[in-house]
Amino acid sequence: MIYLPKRGVFIHIPRTGGNSITAALATATAGRGIDCLLSTTGNGYAVRAGLRRHATAAQIKHFVPDWDDIYRFTVDRPTEARLQSIFRLLARDIRAGVHNDPTCTEGWKEILLDPDHRQRIRNRHEEQDTDWYTLGRDGEDLGVDRIPYEELNDRWPDICDKLAIPRCKLPHLNQA
Repeated sequence: MIYLPKRGVFIHIPRTGGNSITAALATATAGRGIDCLLSTTGNGYAVRAGLRRHATAAQIKHFVPDWDDIYRFTVDRPTEARLQSIFRLLARDIRAGVHNDPTCTEGWKEILLDPDHRQRIRNRHEEQDTDWYTLGRDGEDLGVDRIPYEELNDRWPDICDKLAIPRCKLPHLNQA
């Protein structure tokens, strides 16, 4: 989740380019007097406040006072493509022995080492499609613009314009 007060909010669905968007928005706003709240965590205070990295639009709406007046967007990637990306990432990190790195979080270490946990991830991501992240709890449309994953690079300048931030390069991070 990224919130730019009076400008916009990004709903970060896992494996849809969210880290690249986070890096781009941080670069475009830092030092320019543009407020940008980045949630890059899945634990602690951010979770209790409903501001975790992969919060849903329904959760975020309660936190954002100007919800109806700002640009709301996400990246829509088909569930199967997201799952393939997740499992490529897992395989890469298992091969690299990331679980032995002292900076590896306990949660990621558990995922890497426990095949049952990986199956639970698959099940969860199959259930948590773009609708799950962008619609209200009762299925109501919350006005989130769904940018097709394949169009993200081409539409990035327009997204910057809608957010009223300087145009910036969209890096390609975490490609797996």
